[in-house]
Amino acid sequence: MNLCNSLKKIPLGIPLTIASVGTAASLFAGKRLHAGFGIAWTILSLWHGLQHHKKMAHDLQCLSPGQAFPAKAPASLLQDVLATIQIKSFTEGRLRVASPLFASSPKLRAQAEEYVRSFTGVTKAEANPLTGSLLIEYTPEKLRTKPKLAALEERIKNCI
Repeated sequence: MNLCNSLKKIPLGIPLTIASVGTAASLFAGKRLHAGFGIAWTILSLWHGLQHHKKMAHDLQCLSPGQAFPAKAPASLLQDVLATIQIKSFTEGRLRVASPLFASSPKLRAQAEEYVRSFTGVTKAEANPLTGSLLIEYTPEKLRTKPKLAALEERIKNCI
């Protein structure tokens, strides 16, 4: 592991807290000490922001006014889910997938249900918070009218 990768993974909670408290505590101790803590706090804050830029970008997107659950899942969120998803069961017209992200986020479950329901042929998409799974029921003939969905169904069928 190179130095750059190891620096990216350093937890910054304690140094940030020390720099924050030091900045506030040094208000009356002298300009140099106060400026030093302020500079350290700024650098650590920026470093922390760089470590979590994807999460912050997602959080900012979710805060945009009038858009609680977008019709289409954001690409980064979709990638996160796809990276953790497992196929639990499949029979023609019925698919159950699971992701630990479904168990941990009610908002994500709602977005996933809404997103999957928008697919041609899907009649039901219901997430289970206890199991972290998403049950998808669909009409195979309707789904297969879309070549990409038909290809996805075929790939899933071959994985089981």
